[in-house]
Amino acid sequence: MRAQELERNDHGTVHIETCFRCAGLWFDHFSSTQLAPVAVIQLFKQIQEHRNDERQALSAQLSCPRCRGNLALSFDLGKAGRFSYYRCAQGHGRFTPFVQFLREKQFVRTVNGAELAALRVQVKQIRCSDCGAPIDLEHDSQCSYCHAPVSFVDPDAIEKAVRLWASAEDRRQLSVATTEAFDRVRNTGLNDRIMLSAKSLQQADTTSSGLDLIAVGIQLLGALFTD
Repeated sequence: MRAQELERNDHGTVHIETCFRCAGLWFDHFSSTQLAPVAVIQLFKQIQEHRNDERQALSAQLSCPRCRGNLALSFDLGKAGRFSYYRCAQGHGRFTPFVQFLREKQFVRTVNGAELAALRVQVKQIRCSDCGAPIDLEHDSQCSYCHAPVSFVDPDAIEKAVRLWASAEDRRQLSVATTEAFDRVRNTGLNDRIMLSAKSLQQADTTSSGLDLIAVGIQLLGALFTD
């Protein structure tokens, strides 16, 4: 895992460790809530930059990197709904998969009825962003294996968050390039682009078990940082 220090809300830094191969983040003492807004953006950009890295499936039982004790699957409720993580029973910290971190920070949301209907016109099968199992959209609105709902990256939520964070740019040192990039989000029609991209990518690869809508959204939204 790669250790790094990111800016903290009040003062100082938050120590986290990132594993792009496992697609997850280790936070000491549940410190994800202490991240400054600019640190959340930095992590989003890192997730986007490493979206094509080779992945390995998570083990059935994860261990704490501090005490080597077993981590317990846990759930919490945020403004965007339920998210999950793996916590150390001794309180040393928690391991949060990338998708769940994006849920916690309200970057990912469940599709509504109208969006699901439009998606079914474009794509028949997708891949669950949480466990990787195929989801048959003709019959299901959630993963039949892990029961995660069909979700995608929400550009409106990200735009709202970044505009709020940009108001504190002088003290958070949020880059001008980032705020200018998100100024373009409003008129991109990103939700439609996610669905159309999913359709075109699936047509080009008929052997896959389906596309990961969140991965497609991260790719499209992440491009705004470099445009």
